[in-house]
Amino acid sequence: MAKRKSGGLLNRHRSITSAKKLSAPKGIKPQQARQLIRRFHILQKNKHSILKKISKDYKKCDHELTESNYKEVLSSTKEWRKFYIANADPESQTLPSSSSATDIIKIDSGITIPQLFSQLGKIDAEIEKRGGLEAYQSASIHGQDSNRGGDSSKKLIEWLNQSPYNAVIHSQSKEEKKLSALEIGCLNPANFISTSGIFANVVKIDLNSQSQQILQQNFMERPLPANDSERFNLISCSLVLNFVPTPLERGEMLRRLTKFLLPPTPNSMSSLFFVLPLPCLENSRYIDTTIFESMMSDLGFKKVLSYQATKLIYYLFDWEGKIKSNIKYSKKQCYEGSKRNNFCIVLE
Repeated sequence: MAKRKSGGLLNRHRSITSAKKLSAPKGIKPQQARQLIRRFHILQKNKHSILKKISKDYKKCDHELTESNYKEVLSSTKEWRKFYIANADPESQTLPSSSSATDIIKIDSGITIPQLFSQLGKIDAEIEKRGGLEAYQSASIHGQDSNRGGDSSKKLIEWLNQSPYNAVIHSQSKEEKKLSALEIGCLNPANFISTSGIFANVVKIDLNSQSQQILQQNFMERPLPANDSERFNLISCSLVLNFVPTPLERGEMLRRLTKFLLPPTPNSMSSLFFVLPLPCLENSRYIDTTIFESMMSDLGFKKVLSYQATKLIYYLFDWEGKIKSNIKYSKKQCYEGSKRNNFCIVLE
């Protein structure tokens, strides 16, 4: 089995307390799952902002703090340990509602390092008590239950069985199947991508693998391909980009996807299947479908198909092999409204 790597969003750490952690119940309802996922997203976003501020102002830090290294650096500080241990105690506090507004204090120039440690300790404690990344993944897997129509790759396989992709697929003999796929954020090794019979090889990766068939790996740390044998005909990136913590890192991830796709040829496939929560593009202050599709076009992706469901938006892009020079998409407000979200992608 592949060696497990640390790092990544909501990366799971061993608790330094004996606190009993909660996990997503097997019979979790769809609404509860969505609330739990949203709460983890809020906690992780606040954690990222706090770590960035501490890295800038904390004199004992020689390098940027990340989700994978900060506990080693801060575990010796009495402030972080005090607040983490106090809040990780199961009897210390009642967990806030998964859908409630975060109680994290505003991070500004006047906030002190001890205050940052306090908030970071509370965040870490709540993540522990909610069951860590395993609870988040459990909620996600329940959302993908076939009885709830949740496996997003079902739409991908439906599209691939249409022209012109079906011609490429059916041109393969059973003995010489060669199409390959990379699935980023794989939760179920027996999903539609893996069981469709279209791909001879499906590489499945996730930050916290729950199966020996899924490689535990952060895509942003995956070694770049040395040659075409390490590239893919298809990449599936479903409900991953929305959990990347900053707009700039989201843009960097989109650029990185291009490096893992095979060069396009007339008789083969070089495609990206991409899924986001619909509000990311339909209810953001900074981006909409027009801006996103323009961004993808500048990165060399041609939109072939798209579909808007009640809560998700699906895309199938063909990689055309050339990125425009001097691409720049900054964080610029396009829409006003108190009910809009702050999802954004920055390309520099």
